[in-house]
Amino acid sequence: MEWIRISENKIKVMLSPEDVAHYALPTVPTEGAKGLARTAFRAILSDMREAAQFDAGEDKVYVQLYPSSEGGFELFITKMGVSLHEEPHALHLTYQKEEERRVALLFPTLSALIAVCRRLCARGFIGESCSFLDDTRRYWLFLSEKAPQARTREDYRFALEYGEIEAADTASLLLAEHGRCICEQHAVEQIGKL
Repeated sequence: MEWIRISENKIKVMLSPEDVAHYALPTVPTEGAKGLARTAFRAILSDMREAAQFDAGEDKVYVQLYPSSEGGFELFITKMGVSLHEEPHALHLTYQKEEERRVALLFPTLSALIAVCRRLCARGFIGESCSFLDDTRRYWLFLSEKAPQARTREDYRFALEYGEIEAADTASLLLAEHGRCICEQHAVEQIGKL
């Protein structure tokens, strides 16, 4: 378990798959899982109280839970400034469902495309990917994976060193007329080997 202190009242906790198993944290948001999750989150808060100097034992907390690409979870825990004695069952959970997200990355050079594909391989990218070359000799990489759409810019911030993040739907329309496919499947793996 790792954490980053965001503010006095907010902390980000990264849980590995081993941490998820250790705390018996349910991975599917069901009605019965909420009670188990409350118990697990209280145990997590208790275990990190001293090391992270984040004591929420007497506070109402709001927990946002995001699945991570490594199989664990990222938690954002916010103390709400309300005592548990004032409001019972004051742990509020929000599960963020995984959804299919499409990302279009645009690069000015082949070397930039190769560099990003290598970094994606190193990070363990497991989604679908394809690549295009447009009429102006720019390279495109389309990624499709199970992940929250809202985290796209954060998850692919590293790619901004090499190119741009574009709207996938708009880019698909453009490339249908003004591009040609250079790698139809597994582009990340194939181009990352160049």
